[in-house]
Amino acid sequence: MLSLAAAKWVSQPIAVLASLGVADALVDGPRTVDDLAAAVGARAGALGRCLRAAASVGVFAEREDGTYELTPMAGSLRADALDSIRNWVLMLNQGPMWDSFGKLEEAVRTGRSAFEVAHGRPLFEHLDKDVEFRGVYESAMGELTSELAGELAPAIDFSGYGTLVDLGGGDGELLGTLLRHCPDSRGVLVERPHVVERARVRLAELGVVDRTSLVAGDATEEVPAGGDAYLIKNMLHCFDDDTALAVLRRVREAGGDDARLFVIEVVVPPGNGFHWAKLIDIEMLADNDGRERGEDEWRELLGRAGFELERVVPATPPQSVLIARPV
Repeated sequence: MLSLAAAKWVSQPIAVLASLGVADALVDGPRTVDDLAAAVGARAGALGRCLRAAASVGVFAEREDGTYELTPMAGSLRADALDSIRNWVLMLNQGPMWDSFGKLEEAVRTGRSAFEVAHGRPLFEHLDKDVEFRGVYESAMGELTSELAGELAPAIDFSGYGTLVDLGGGDGELLGTLLRHCPDSRGVLVERPHVVERARVRLAELGVVDRTSLVAGDATEEVPAGGDAYLIKNMLHCFDDDTALAVLRRVREAGGDDARLFVIEVVVPPGNGFHWAKLIDIEMLADNDGRERGEDEWRELLGRAGFELERVVPATPPQSVLIARPV
């Protein structure tokens, strides 16, 4: 119980080391604490204590000569690593989202989001105002999309869909990867105006920008008609059932009677066993009015929107793809 209650003793030193860029400073090999402190702009004594704590759980390692080196887990804190989760660590453990957890009890008692209690405005409104945090947040969302996109494209055959519509598709990593696997398909990406320009760059890097229409707008309100397949990744869990239902009904209307729907979310399993979905659900409780849902809950919600859940396909853990057809 103590190790669970004291989780911040682990997560916070790791977040500090990520923020300081210690993993990047060790790319060329082991270094002394004094050398690292000078490189990242920290006090050697305090930095050494954070490194020691992180090394005790396998993040960094102290060598016999007193220098520190990267471990596989520490490598994921590098900004340029293919499997980097540096921004995820920063998002969860620093700034607005960390502060919101201090108000979690009030959220449980009153039903208000802890984030709004802590900051006086909802998360997405805050993101519009706090440009620095928005950058961390959007980068964190993108870090896990790359791996998912690479695994999803060959796992599910999208080649039969002429037009793929990605609602809230971020920088276009998922849609662009799918289009690379489907040379005869076209894409439509709906995102906020400031994100659309980043998506244009990424889609050009993937070589599919000429086959993609970029729509600057609110993906919860603006659903382009005429798609053959609609993709919604990690959006609906941000909303309560009424809001999520409204989005799904717009998709049902826009897609008509033939379009397939692909919802990418974590699915809460039954029972007492560990699953990331049960913990991510607490993040949703703290940050907004959203929630994670079990398969039966998804089936019921999709049914109310005019869809039938056909199957649930496991994807990059802990994600799944819920595939639904209109009825």
